[in-house]
Amino acid sequence: MRRCNEWDCERVAGRAVPMSAPVPEDPLAEFNRVLSEVIDAIREVKQAEWKVPKAHELHADLDRLFSDLVTWKSLLSERDAALGVSPLAFMPTVEGRTAFNLWPGNPTDEEVRTVVDQHLGRLEEHVSIAQVEQPDEGTRSALAEIQRGVAAHRRALRKGPSTGS
Repeated sequence: MRRCNEWDCERVAGRAVPMSAPVPEDPLAEFNRVLSEVIDAIREVKQAEWKVPKAHELHADLDRLFSDLVTWKSLLSERDAALGVSPLAFMPTVEGRTAFNLWPGNPTDEEVRTVVDQHLGRLEEHVSIAQVEQPDEGTRSALAEIQRGVAAHRRALRKGPSTGS
């Protein structure tokens, strides 16, 4: 039996027992974290659309983002189906998601832009991580498409209204 040190053993009934080697995470788990983030972003952008008057340029930006998010959700779901995976094995159902209210009052356009940009930044990070871990080209390609789209939407949000910048 191998000897243990404090870093690779756990205590079982008062004895040091070797721990099993960490199992690398399934690349599809990270891929489906992206899908979960996209679903959360859909909810967040829909909430933002309700807060921003339709006449504002930001509302049009949010409409385009919402449309792309729905497209990305379908793209990721189709990849899961092609790989024979149920995304529900890796993420919470709608009932399991936390309800939130991003803006209880009337936010400014800048506040909406900032929060949506932060959420897209988190999605962009997950996409980058997932893309590196994917073994097949089709999945990497889908993630690359999403990464380009997220970057474009973040640039549009940061740019702000064309009359003010």
